[in-house]
Amino acid sequence: MASSNSIGDQLNDAIQNAISSNDFSTLPSTIERYTGIAAENIAKGLAQAQSSLQRAQQEYTKERLRIQQRQTMKTLYASSNSIKAGGAILAIIGSLLGISFIGAGAILLAMQAPLLSMPLLIPGIAGAALAGFGIKRFKLARAFEQYRDAIALRTFCTIDELAARTSSRPSSVVRNLKAMVRKGLFKQAALDDDETMIIMTHEAYQQYRQAQAEAQRRHAQQAASRSTRSMNANQKELTPEIKSLLSRGESYIAQIRASNDAIPGPEISQKIDQIEQTVRTIFQRAAEQPEVADDLDRLMDYYLPTTVKLLDAYRDFDSQPVQSQNVVKSKREIEAALDTLNVAFQNLLDSIFRDMAWDVSSDITVLHAVLAQEGLVDGPLSAHPQPEQPGSQSGAQPELHLRPQQPGQPQQPGQS
Repeated sequence: MASSNSIGDQLNDAIQNAISSNDFSTLPSTIERYTGIAAENIAKGLAQAQSSLQRAQQEYTKERLRIQQRQTMKTLYASSNSIKAGGAILAIIGSLLGISFIGAGAILLAMQAPLLSMPLLIPGIAGAALAGFGIKRFKLARAFEQYRDAIALRTFCTIDELAARTSSRPSSVVRNLKAMVRKGLFKQAALDDDETMIIMTHEAYQQYRQAQAEAQRRHAQQAASRSTRSMNANQKELTPEIKSLLSRGESYIAQIRASNDAIPGPEISQKIDQIEQTVRTIFQRAAEQPEVADDLDRLMDYYLPTTVKLLDAYRDFDSQPVQSQNVVKSKREIEAALDTLNVAFQNLLDSIFRDMAWDVSSDITVLHAVLAQEGLVDGPLSAHPQPEQPGSQSGAQPELHLRPQQPGQPQQPGQS
């Protein structure tokens, strides 16, 4: 390829030759040819320069992306080097101590000196425990590095995926993740309520909480709507005071249901289920028998507000990313209080049914008296039990036996 300088020299020579020979016939084609060559060379040079610029821009973009990724990784993950190194050092020191002291103790035992060997066994056992603790820390750091490589820059990752990537059980992954969060290896991460995934950033966790709250709100509204529709049929003849009480009761039930949906633990959920079912039954009785409402003042003014307040506190404690000792203690105290409230609600329901049982007993007594007056039973409070059949259960309830009337026979009131 001719350089720009050689093209200029050749073009200058061609012009001088045309002037010297006074023959300009070929000069235009010569100029056009050399100009085209020069333009082609310029275009190739520009293309090469543009290609070099694009490569430089791509390398710059890649480097910027790598820098951003490293910065993001630093905001998500802490370094595990100190934990890994500390675990290795503890494992080595503990192993040396354990082997030395236990070995010396074993030698003394073999030499029939048990009294001398016992003081050596204690530090030997302590050394073995120290080695085990160091190995555990080292393994935790290695597991953290595996999880970090699997999650990378994602905002969340499922527990099942981490278990599959590390050939571990999901329960082991959850246990490791909780330990890593406590030690600060994950700087922002938290587990979801069901412990099925890890959420890596504060922003993503807030979005998850908002979505959970919205779902719980919709569920509570639907539950309240269904319950309200089921009770409306029984409220047509109720007084405004009773309707207001039932409406407040439905509101409390909806709040209890929302808390139950938000709290994932199976044991606490069972306690809340029992409370909700008992309270719902109480208000159903009140809708069917408005006179029951007179006994519900304590329920409305203290028991239910206290229940909702305790459940709200439990939800707040349970949503904390770090379950500290005080948080766990408070949750246990709330669970014990819920057990007490459960007993109180059941006793209240029992008292309502006890009143109903008394009413039924009175009705049965009146029925016996009327039947006896009509001459259809032997006495106002008596009934003839059936003779026990072989294999029948003892203690069976007596049955009423009506005395058949003969055709045309007049009734004899009071006849026995």
